[in-house]
Amino acid sequence: MTKTADGPDAQQPEYSLGCLRSASLFSNLSDEEIACFKNAAQIRSYEKGKILYLQEEPTDFFYVICSGWIKLFHTTQDGEEVVVDMLTSGHMAGESAIFEHGRHTSSAQVVEDVQLLSIPSKLLKEQARLNPKLALGMLAVMSRHHRRHYDEIALNIMQNAPQRVGGFLLRLCPPHSNNGAVIHLPYDKTLIASNLGMKSATFSRALNILRQKTGIRINGTNVEIDSVAQLVKFVYGPLATKYAPEFL
Repeated sequence: MTKTADGPDAQQPEYSLGCLRSASLFSNLSDEEIACFKNAAQIRSYEKGKILYLQEEPTDFFYVICSGWIKLFHTTQDGEEVVVDMLTSGHMAGESAIFEHGRHTSSAQVVEDVQLLSIPSKLLKEQARLNPKLALGMLAVMSRHHRRHYDEIALNIMQNAPQRVGGFLLRLCPPHSNNGAVIHLPYDKTLIASNLGMKSATFSRALNILRQKTGIRINGTNVEIDSVAQLVKFVYGPLATKYAPEFL
Protein backbone atom coordinates (compact mmCIF):
# COMPACT_ATOMS: atom_id res chain seq x y z
CA MET A 1 0.00 0.00 0.00
CA THR A 2 1.24 3.47 -0.88
CA LYS A 3 -0.07 6.76 0.38
CA THR A 4 0.92 10.34 0.93
CA ALA A 5 1.95 10.73 4.58
CA ASP A 6 -0.66 12.14 6.89
CA GLY A 7 -0.35 14.11 10.12
CA PRO A 8 0.58 17.71 10.84
CA ASP A 9 4.34 17.17 10.85
CA ALA A 10 4.32 15.38 7.50
CA GLN A 11 2.64 18.35 5.83
CA GLN A 12 5.19 20.92 6.97
CA PRO A 13 8.27 21.91 4.91
CA GLU A 14 10.33 21.61 8.11
CA TYR A 15 9.59 17.87 8.16
CA SER A 16 11.10 17.36 4.70
CA LEU A 17 14.03 19.59 5.59
CA GLY A 18 14.67 17.60 8.76
CA CYS A 19 14.64 14.30 6.86
CA LEU A 20 17.03 15.68 4.26
CA ARG A 21 19.40 17.04 6.88
CA SER A 22 19.47 13.62 8.59
CA ALA A 23 21.16 12.20 5.47
CA SER A 24 24.91 12.85 5.41
CA LEU A 25 24.79 13.90 1.74
CA PHE A 26 22.68 16.96 2.58
CA SER A 27 23.82 17.69 6.13
CA ASN A 28 26.46 20.23 5.12
CA LEU A 29 24.51 22.02 2.39
CA SER A 30 23.07 25.48 2.92
CA ASP A 31 19.33 26.12 3.04
CA GLU A 32 19.56 27.56 -0.48
CA GLU A 33 21.38 24.52 -1.83
CA ILE A 34 18.95 22.10 -0.25
CA ALA A 35 15.80 24.06 -1.17
CA CYS A 36 15.36 22.49 -4.61
CA PHE A 37 15.37 18.99 -3.09
CA LYS A 38 12.97 20.00 -0.33
CA ASN A 39 10.56 21.53 -2.87
CA ALA A 40 10.69 18.48 -5.16
CA ALA A 41 10.36 15.89 -2.38
CA GLN A 42 7.13 13.99 -1.86
CA ILE A 43 6.51 12.38 1.52
CA ARG A 44 5.39 8.79 1.08
CA SER A 45 4.44 5.98 3.43
CA TYR A 46 4.89 2.33 2.42
CA GLU A 47 3.83 -0.78 4.27
CA LYS A 48 5.96 -3.83 4.94
CA GLY A 49 6.47 -5.93 1.80
CA LYS A 50 6.34 -3.07 -0.70
CA ILE A 51 8.95 -3.32 -3.47
CA LEU A 52 10.42 0.13 -4.13
CA TYR A 53 12.39 -0.89 -7.20
CA LEU A 54 14.02 -3.90 -8.81
CA GLN A 55 17.58 -4.56 -9.88
CA GLU A 56 18.38 -3.29 -13.40
CA GLU A 57 15.20 -1.22 -13.58
CA PRO A 58 15.64 2.35 -14.87
CA THR A 59 15.57 4.83 -12.02
CA ASP A 60 13.12 7.71 -11.74
CA PHE A 61 13.45 8.49 -8.03
CA PHE A 62 15.82 8.15 -5.13
CA TYR A 63 14.70 7.99 -1.50
CA VAL A 64 15.66 9.49 1.85
CA ILE A 65 14.38 7.35 4.73
CA CYS A 66 12.68 9.26 7.55
CA SER A 67 11.61 6.19 9.57
CA GLY A 68 11.34 2.42 9.17
CA TRP A 69 13.60 -0.09 7.42
CA ILE A 70 14.40 -1.02 3.80
CA LYS A 71 16.22 -4.12 2.57
CA LEU A 72 18.59 -3.99 -0.42
CA PHE A 73 19.09 -7.34 -2.12
CA HIS A 74 20.39 -9.10 -5.21
CA THR A 75 18.69 -12.03 -6.93
CA THR A 76 21.07 -14.69 -8.27
CA GLN A 77 20.59 -16.56 -11.53
CA ASP A 78 19.20 -19.46 -9.47
CA GLY A 79 16.56 -17.16 -8.00
CA GLU A 80 18.19 -16.99 -4.57
CA GLU A 81 17.91 -13.71 -2.69
CA VAL A 82 21.09 -12.26 -1.18
CA VAL A 83 20.69 -9.38 1.28
CA VAL A 84 23.37 -6.74 0.70
CA ASP A 85 22.31 -4.01 3.13
CA MET A 86 19.66 -2.85 5.57
CA LEU A 87 18.81 0.86 5.63
CA THR A 88 16.95 2.99 8.15
CA SER A 89 16.45 6.64 9.15
CA GLY A 90 19.06 8.97 7.70
CA HIS A 91 20.03 6.59 4.88
CA MET A 92 19.31 6.94 1.18
CA ALA A 93 18.31 4.33 -1.39
CA GLY A 94 18.64 4.42 -5.15
CA GLU A 95 20.89 7.47 -5.38
CA SER A 96 23.91 5.62 -6.80
CA ALA A 97 21.95 4.66 -9.93
CA ILE A 98 22.85 8.03 -11.47
CA PHE A 99 26.41 6.65 -11.82
CA GLU A 100 25.20 3.32 -13.23
CA HIS A 101 23.63 4.42 -16.52
CA GLY A 102 20.42 5.27 -14.69
CA ARG A 103 19.72 1.71 -13.57
CA HIS A 104 19.45 0.26 -10.07
CA THR A 105 22.27 -2.05 -9.00
CA SER A 106 20.08 -3.87 -6.44
CA SER A 107 16.44 -4.30 -5.50
CA ALA A 108 14.81 -2.54 -2.54
CA GLN A 109 11.95 -3.79 -0.37
CA VAL A 110 10.27 -2.37 2.73
CA VAL A 111 10.77 -4.71 5.71
CA GLU A 112 9.24 -2.45 8.40
CA ASP A 113 6.70 0.26 7.53
CA VAL A 114 8.57 3.31 6.27
CA GLN A 115 8.05 6.98 5.74
CA LEU A 116 10.42 8.50 3.23
CA LEU A 117 11.05 11.32 0.81
CA SER A 118 10.75 10.46 -2.88
CA ILE A 119 12.84 12.79 -5.05
CA PRO A 120 13.40 12.74 -8.85
CA SER A 121 16.78 11.22 -9.73
CA LYS A 122 17.27 13.67 -12.59
CA LEU A 123 17.30 16.52 -10.06
CA LEU A 124 20.15 14.89 -8.14
CA LYS A 125 22.09 14.34 -11.35
CA GLU A 126 21.58 17.95 -12.47
CA GLN A 127 22.55 19.41 -9.10
CA ALA A 128 25.62 17.17 -8.80
CA ARG A 129 26.78 18.56 -12.13
CA LEU A 130 26.17 22.17 -11.06
CA ASN A 131 27.31 21.99 -7.43
CA PRO A 132 30.85 20.65 -6.79
CA LYS A 133 30.17 20.46 -3.03
CA LEU A 134 27.25 18.11 -3.66
CA ALA A 135 29.26 16.00 -6.11
CA LEU A 136 32.14 15.65 -3.64
CA GLY A 137 29.60 14.85 -0.93
CA MET A 138 28.25 11.97 -3.00
CA LEU A 139 31.76 10.60 -3.49
CA ALA A 140 32.40 10.88 0.26
CA VAL A 141 29.15 9.05 1.08
CA MET A 142 29.99 6.27 -1.36
CA SER A 143 33.53 6.01 0.03
CA ARG A 144 32.26 5.66 3.63
CA HIS A 145 29.69 3.11 2.47
CA HIS A 146 32.33 0.95 0.78
CA ARG A 147 34.74 1.31 3.71
CA ARG A 148 32.02 0.15 6.11
CA HIS A 149 31.40 -2.91 3.94
CA TYR A 150 35.12 -3.70 3.72
CA ASP A 151 35.37 -3.49 7.52
CA GLU A 152 32.36 -5.81 7.87
CA ILE A 153 33.87 -8.32 5.46
CA ALA A 154 37.17 -8.28 7.38
CA LEU A 155 35.35 -8.73 10.69
CA ASN A 156 33.20 -11.57 9.34
CA ILE A 157 36.37 -13.46 8.47
CA MET A 158 37.75 -13.04 11.99
CA GLN A 159 34.56 -13.38 14.04
CA ASN A 160 32.42 -16.37 14.93
CA ALA A 161 28.61 -16.34 14.67
CA PRO A 162 27.90 -15.14 18.24
CA GLN A 163 30.33 -12.25 17.81
CA ARG A 164 28.67 -11.21 14.54
CA VAL A 165 25.23 -11.28 16.17
CA GLY A 166 26.63 -9.27 19.09
CA GLY A 167 28.03 -6.72 16.66
CA PHE A 168 24.59 -6.35 15.10
CA LEU A 169 23.06 -5.69 18.52
CA LEU A 170 25.74 -3.10 19.29
CA ARG A 171 24.88 -1.20 16.10
CA LEU A 172 21.36 -0.78 17.49
CA CYS A 173 22.56 0.55 20.87
CA PRO A 174 22.50 4.31 21.52
CA PRO A 175 26.05 5.76 21.63
CA HIS A 176 27.69 5.91 25.07
CA SER A 177 25.16 3.49 26.60
CA ASN A 178 27.99 1.73 28.46
CA ASN A 179 25.98 0.78 31.53
CA GLY A 180 23.11 -0.93 29.76
CA ALA A 181 20.48 -0.65 27.07
CA VAL A 182 17.15 -2.05 25.96
CA ILE A 183 16.91 -2.31 22.19
CA HIS A 184 14.18 -3.34 19.79
CA LEU A 185 14.94 -5.79 16.99
CA PRO A 186 13.84 -3.77 13.95
CA TYR A 187 12.84 -6.68 11.72
CA ASP A 188 12.28 -10.42 11.97
CA LYS A 189 15.04 -12.78 13.11
CA THR A 190 15.11 -14.73 9.85
CA LEU A 191 16.00 -11.56 7.98
CA ILE A 192 18.59 -10.60 10.59
CA ALA A 193 20.21 -14.01 10.11
CA SER A 194 20.21 -13.57 6.32
CA ASN A 195 21.72 -10.10 6.65
CA LEU A 196 24.51 -11.58 8.78
CA GLY A 197 25.14 -14.36 6.28
CA MET A 198 23.97 -17.27 8.43
CA LYS A 199 21.13 -19.79 8.65
CA SER A 200 18.27 -19.28 11.11
CA ALA A 201 19.44 -22.26 13.21
CA THR A 202 22.95 -20.79 13.43
CA PHE A 203 21.49 -17.45 14.49
CA SER A 204 19.45 -19.11 17.27
CA ARG A 205 22.49 -20.96 18.57
CA ALA A 206 24.51 -17.75 18.47
CA LEU A 207 21.86 -15.97 20.56
CA ASN A 208 21.98 -18.74 23.16
CA ILE A 209 25.75 -18.43 23.42
CA LEU A 210 25.41 -14.65 23.78
CA ARG A 211 22.96 -15.18 26.64
CA GLN A 212 25.47 -17.43 28.40
CA LYS A 213 28.56 -15.29 27.75
CA THR A 214 27.21 -11.76 28.18
CA GLY A 215 23.96 -12.12 30.13
CA ILE A 216 21.69 -10.51 27.53
CA ARG A 217 17.96 -11.26 27.82
CA ILE A 218 15.54 -11.55 24.91
CA ASN A 219 11.84 -10.92 25.40
CA GLY A 220 10.01 -11.07 22.07
CA THR A 221 11.54 -8.33 19.91
CA ASN A 222 13.25 -6.60 22.85
CA VAL A 223 16.83 -7.29 23.90
CA GLU A 224 17.98 -6.23 27.38
CA ILE A 225 21.71 -5.62 27.76
CA ASP A 226 22.88 -5.02 31.34
CA SER A 227 26.49 -4.23 30.35
CA VAL A 228 27.16 -2.89 26.86
CA ALA A 229 30.87 -2.75 27.74
CA GLN A 230 30.85 -6.50 28.43
CA LEU A 231 29.18 -7.14 25.07
CA VAL A 232 31.77 -4.94 23.34
CA LYS A 233 34.59 -6.93 24.96
CA PHE A 234 33.03 -10.22 23.82
CA VAL A 235 32.45 -9.02 20.24
CA TYR A 236 35.68 -7.13 19.52
CA GLY A 237 38.21 -8.12 22.17
CA PRO A 238 41.45 -6.12 21.72
CA LEU A 239 39.98 -4.37 18.64
CA ALA A 240 37.25 -2.65 20.70
CA THR A 241 38.92 0.77 20.59
CA LYS A 242 38.91 0.62 16.78
CA TYR A 243 35.39 -0.68 16.15
CA ALA A 244 33.40 0.52 19.17
CA PRO A 245 35.14 3.51 20.80
CA GLU A 246 31.79 5.16 21.57
CA PHE A 247 31.08 2.48 24.18
CA LEU A 248 34.44 2.66 25.97
